[in-house]
Order: sequence, then C-alpha cells, then structure tokens
Amino acid sequence: MSDTATTAAPMQRVTLRLGQIRVNENNVRQDLNLDEKFLKSVAANGVKVPVVVLPLGEDTYELKMGHRRYHAARATKQTEEERDAIEVPAYVLDPSLREAGEDFIDQLIENDDDYRRGLTELEQADALFGAVDAGMKQARVAQLTGRSRIEVSRAVRTAKAVGERTRSMLASAGAYDLDLEVLAVLGDFDDDPAAVERLLEAYAKNRFEFQVQWERDDRAERRAREQVRPQLTEAGVQLVEDGHLPQTAEPLSELAGPDGEPLRSEAHAACPGHVATWAENPREPGEVEYFCIDPDRFGHRPPQGDAPETDGDQVREQPQALRESKASEPSREYVKAGNKAYRAAEKARQGWLKDLIGRKTAPKPLAAFVTEQLLACPKPVAQWVGDAGRRDLVKELTGYDNPAERAKSATPAKLTLLNFAVLAATFEKRMVEVRTWRTDSAARSSVYELREIREDARTWLSFLAEIGYPLSSVEQAIVDDEAYQEDEPEAADTDDQTADDSEDTPDGASAEDSEDAS
Repeated sequence: MSDTATTAAPMQRVTLRLGQIRVNENNVRQDLNLDEKFLKSVAANGVKVPVVVLPLGEDTYELKMGHRRYHAARATKQTEEERDAIEVPAYVLDPSLREAGEDFIDQLIENDDDYRRGLTELEQADALFGAVDAGMKQARVAQLTGRSRIEVSRAVRTAKAVGERTRSMLASAGAYDLDLEVLAVLGDFDDDPAAVERLLEAYAKNRFEFQVQWERDDRAERRAREQVRPQLTEAGVQLVEDGHLPQTAEPLSELAGPDGEPLRSEAHAACPGHVATWAENPREPGEVEYFCIDPDRFGHRPPQGDAPETDGDQVREQPQALRESKASEPSREYVKAGNKAYRAAEKARQGWLKDLIGRKTAPKPLAAFVTEQLLACPKPVAQWVGDAGRRDLVKELTGYDNPAERAKSATPAKLTLLNFAVLAATFEKRMVEVRTWRTDSAARSSVYELREIREDARTWLSFLAEIGYPLSSVEQAIVDDEAYQEDEPEAADTDDQTADDSEDTPDGASAEDSEDAS
C-alpha cells in the first residue's frame, strides 16, 4: 500500500513501494557490499530502518539515503514485478527546505565512520543473547539476523560467559574492538581476573595465542596439583613446594639403589629424607619427582658408573664439589618456568601453523623457503623427513589422514602449503627437546647437540616471524640467542655466552660438548 506524502511538514513517515522509488544518480557509493548476512536479514525481516526520499512528482520519489537497503530488498525477489511491489518504510523530505549540495553532505554524514559507530562484537552478542533470553528460539534469531545457528549459539554463550567484572576490565582497558573468538576466551577465564588482565596485556602485545595456551596449561596444572596433594598426604609422602628444596637434595634417578640401579621411590619411601616435588618438565599436569633431601647424610651414593676413581681424600671432597657445581646452575623454579613457557609456545605455534596450512593460498615467501631448505637439507630435514612421528605431525598440521592422497587433487598454492607442512614438521620435531630455550652449561652438557638445535630453531622461528607469527618471549630469546629473562628469579644464574664461545673447538662444538660426545 502507498501513502501519498504532502510537504506540510519537513519530514513525513510513509510506506512506499520500491517501484515508486528512483535511485539517486548522484550517489557516491561505489560498492554496495551486499554480503550474505545482510541479504539474509533483509529477506527475513524486510527493511526495518526507513529509507529517505525526495518527491519528484506524483507517486514518484528519488532515493536519498538507504541505497543498500533498497538494493538488498530488491534482491530478495526474482521478477521485476515482485521487486516493484515490495513495501518499505520511508521518510519524505520537503524539497523547499533543501539547499544545493546537501545530497552529498547527507551521504557523507550517514556513512562516514567518524559520524556513526556499529555495535561491537560484544554488544552484538549481548543483543543476540537478549533475544534468546526473552524467549526467541535460536533458529529464529539466526533467520532474522542472517547468521548461522552456530554463530548465534557461540555469541549467546560468549555473552553469558563474560561477566560484569570482565566487562569492567574491558571498559577500563578501552578494549572495545575484540572479536568474538577473543571474547569467548576471556569468558572462559571470567572467574580469574588476574588471568583476564594478563590476557588483555598479551593481546595488546600481539602475544594473545601464547598467553591463552599458557593460561590453559597453568589452570590444568593448578587443578591437577589440587588432586595430587591429598594423594601424597594419604601416602605419607611429604610434598616440598616450589623453591623449598635444600641444595643438598638429589633426585632419586641420580642415586643408586640396593641393586645398583637408580633408586626407586618405593625403595626410598622409608628414608627420612624422602620427599616429592613438582616435576621440572612434567609429561602430565601434576606430575611429581621424588628426591632425597640429603643423600650423604642418609647413606645414599651415586650410581656405580658415576663413582669417582680417586683416593679417599678426593672422594670426601666430591660432595662439596657437586654442591658448588649445583649452586652455579639455574634454579629449578627458573627452569620450570622456562619449560612451561616453552611448551605453551610450542602448542600455540603449532596451532598457528595449522591455521596457516589450512589456508587456500600461501604467503609469498613460503615457496622460496621450502625450496631453499630442501636443497640445503639442514639437520632437521635430513634427520626427521622419514620419521614416523614427523608423519603424524604432518597429519595433525594439515588436518588430513592421508596428505599424499590430498596432494593429487590440490591446487598449486595448496601444494606449496602441503610441502611446507612437511618442512614444518621436521623443524618442530627438531625443537621437541624442551631444553632448546636454555643457554646454561648444565643443559648443554645434558644435550649434546643443544647448540646446533638452538641454531636450527633460530632459523625456523625467524622465518615464522617474517611471515606473521607473533613470537612469545621465550621464542624471541632463542631468535636473539639470549638467555630467557621473563619471570626469571633473581637467584638464577646463567653462563656468559661469550666466555663459552671462546672455548669452542675447531669444528664448532664446545669443549663440554666434545667431552660428552667422546
């Protein structure tokens, strides 16, 4: 139905058929950007916000504002007759009150981002949640808003999860531009304001993915420890929390049992020095290691293979020498913190790689890097290309159970990404050694190739940073070939890299490494 407007008032609200409206030839918009979500919403709801028109003659109007709504409405029908019959709300302007050039100023004011603001992702989620909370079915919300049911469900869950405390922190930080994925993570940690604060800081530093993984690992660790503590108490085992092991303490794995093998916790349980402490590099959250707090006092000796072949006086001096050697090593707390950061970075990095490899097109530097590495065949490529674990990692990174079969039908761009996945898996396998982040001599003496592993890691991480991967602080330390500093206790002691390098042998391995290799 059509209402004929009069010009008695500056603007009248009427209902017009699209057939009565002519498009403004002076419209400056070049791209209507009629995306699928917008078209679906108009198809389900019709035009809700009135267009603005100027009368041209009897029952004919020129469109001044609302060109996207006009064209989206027409797109909902198949024939011109059906399109012309669509009714839309409209405001009719008074021509006598218009001045020359005002059309263009109106377009600018209506569409310029400086004059209008869309709803943030959280505000949109709140609107969707509000509709559902008021009783509307999620399927209907999806239909009316042009969203998928999955999108609506995710938004509703996020709006419900992000509580007032987190919202206040968002407001204080001015973090209004966060997308739904980031908000969903904050919702997961809504009960932990300190974690939310750390996540917001990491987001500002472009290290969000790493911090998310660190927080998840930390939460899993804390929950596991809550379960392990009463189990140890029930078993009669004293738990020594982080930072309280005496310098004399030794892990049972380095002490000899009655059979000459490393001392087992069951055999050591009756010793007054028997304690447990949180593992330095846990395979599972809440894992513990068993120690004797003073093996010399309680009669334990190192394994037979490690016994010094010296006279009695030198044997008596050995414990003191060991204690001095241990005092120069990084503290267990520093090592545990570094291990934790390294493992979190590994998970976050491989998640980022999976997303990259899942793309349809590859970053420009990728093909050259793949070709260079395959031609040069460095240690990661030479060592891990045929490894079964590497094949499993390729499957995980690509998301394909049979990547070779997928390659038969892949586009050239996808083939580049699949080749890169193989290369990525070899470098990731090379870096599986958790001590890769460490620069101290104790780590290097334990891992013969640690210096070379760090060099390969530096090559890999530097390239990932070049193509957009945000390095965590522990990864940045590897790239810079510096000791990891974040959260390092003041008492931690790391070696002077320059002094170590001065003792290198001609083939590039340090004197320590050469001794280990012999």
